[in-house]
Amino acid sequence: MRLARWLIPVLLVAVSGPTPPTQLDVPRPTLETAAPVRVHDGTARFRVPPIADGPLVIVVSTLGTTRDTYPVSLRISKTSQRAPLAPNSPLLTIQRYRRNPKPTATHNSLVVPVASTTTLLDGRPRTFDVPLLNGRPVAGGGSSRVLAHPIATGSRSIVYLDEATRPQNRMRQLASAIVHLLETTIMPSGDRLIGPPADIDHDGRLTVLLTPRLAHLQNGKTTVGGFVRAADFRPGFSRPRSNQADMIYLNTHLRVNDDLVDVLSHEYRHVLAFSHRDALGRETEEDWLNEALAHLAEPGNTNISHRVAAYLNRPSQFPLVVPDYYRAGLWRCDGVRGSSFLFLEWCRQQHGEQLVSRLLASPKTGTPNLVSATRTPFPQLFRQWAVSLLYGHDNTVSNWSPAACRWDGTRPLTMQVATTATAYVMPDNIPVGAVILVEAPGDSRLQVTAAIKRPTGSPLRRNISVVP
Repeated sequence: MRLARWLIPVLLVAVSGPTPPTQLDVPRPTLETAAPVRVHDGTARFRVPPIADGPLVIVVSTLGTTRDTYPVSLRISKTSQRAPLAPNSPLLTIQRYRRNPKPTATHNSLVVPVASTTTLLDGRPRTFDVPLLNGRPVAGGGSSRVLAHPIATGSRSIVYLDEATRPQNRMRQLASAIVHLLETTIMPSGDRLIGPPADIDHDGRLTVLLTPRLAHLQNGKTTVGGFVRAADFRPGFSRPRSNQADMIYLNTHLRVNDDLVDVLSHEYRHVLAFSHRDALGRETEEDWLNEALAHLAEPGNTNISHRVAAYLNRPSQFPLVVPDYYRAGLWRCDGVRGSSFLFLEWCRQQHGEQLVSRLLASPKTGTPNLVSATRTPFPQLFRQWAVSLLYGHDNTVSNWSPAACRWDGTRPLTMQVATTATAYVMPDNIPVGAVILVEAPGDSRLQVTAAIKRPTGSPLRRNISVVP
C-alpha cells in the first residue's frame, strides 16, 4: 500500500521520539571512598551531593598526550533537574598516603677520620671528561677534560679530586666520608634491591670524581651537587661523550652533613639503574621514573621537601609523565620532581619495596614498566594517587596538602591543566542539587572524581639543597 506523502514526516517523528535528556551522575563520596564521575567526550555532568563530613573537592585530571596543557572549565549547568540519573559508578576505596618520617644522620656520625680509609694502592692520576650541559655535548665546549688524583679509596670505591682543587684537609675529610658512607651503608642497601653495579672500567671499584666544575654548568647558569651520566655505562660510546666508567660526579662544594647522605644515596640509585639497563644495552628509563626512583633512595628530606612543596602549591601546572626533562625544558624543575616522587612513593606504599627492584630490572620503560610492575592500569593508579593526596596518615591539621581552588559558581571557572596533572576545586556555597558541568577537549582524557577534604599529616620541612 502506498502512503500519502504528508504522512511520512509525521510517522518519522513518532518513531524517533523526543531527544532523551542527558543523564546526570550523583556522586556519593565518603571519608573512606571517592566517587568517580563519568566522562564522555571530555564532558562530565553531576549533581552536588549532600555532604556532612567535610567540604566537597572536585578532583580534575587530564591524562592526554597530544598537548602540554588542556583548557578545563567548570560551570553551573542549566540541565533540567528532572534529567534521568545515571547508575552509580563503583566507589573508589581511598588508599591513604602514609607519610612516614625519614631518619636523618647526625653530623658527628658522618665525620670519618682520614686514617680509617684504606691506603691508596695506586696513586696514578686519571683523566675524565666532565659534561657541561650547555647544549653542545660533543663539540664546541660541551665538556671539559680534567686531570684528577686519587684522594681516598676503600674496598669497593675510589674518590678522585680534580687537580683544580687543592687537596686540603676539608677535601680529604669529604672524600673519606664518601667512601665510608658508600661502603658501609649506601652500596649494601642498594645492592640488596637488584645486585651490585656494573664494573664498566674493570677496576673493581666505583669511581667518584670530586670537581668544582659542577658549580658552573650550562655556561655558568646552573650549580648541582652531583649527577650520574647514562652514557658512561653504555657500551660503544667514546670520549668525550663517555668516560666508559661506573662513576659518580660530585661537587667539591658539598659538606659532610645530611645533604651528602641524600645526594650519595640518590646518585648511587642512578648507578644501579644505568648498570642494569644501559650497561646491558637496554633502553634508558624515562626521566620521570628514573628521578623518582633515585629520590626514593634518599633517607632524609634535604633534597626532596622543597620539590614536594613546589608541586603541592601548584599541582595543576606540573606534569607527572615527562620522558625527557631536558627536551621538555623541565630539567631540575622542582614541581615535576616533587610530583614524580609523591606518585612513586605512594605506589611503593601500596605495592611494597619489591616494586623498586621490579622497575629497575625491567626491560620496559615509562608507564608500560609501571603498569607491568603494579599490574594496574595507569589511569587507575593516577586517579587513586591524586585522591590520596587529600588524606594523610593521621587526623592532625597540617599545611601538607595540595592547594585547592575555591569556586562559588557565580561565573565559570576556567583553568589550564598540564597533561598528567591535577586541579583540586572546592565548591563554595554551591547548593546541594546544583548541576556542575566540567568540560575539556575530547583528547584530554579527562578524569573527574568527587572526594571529601580532610586534614593531612605533618608538613615537610624546608629545603636548600642543590642536588640535581
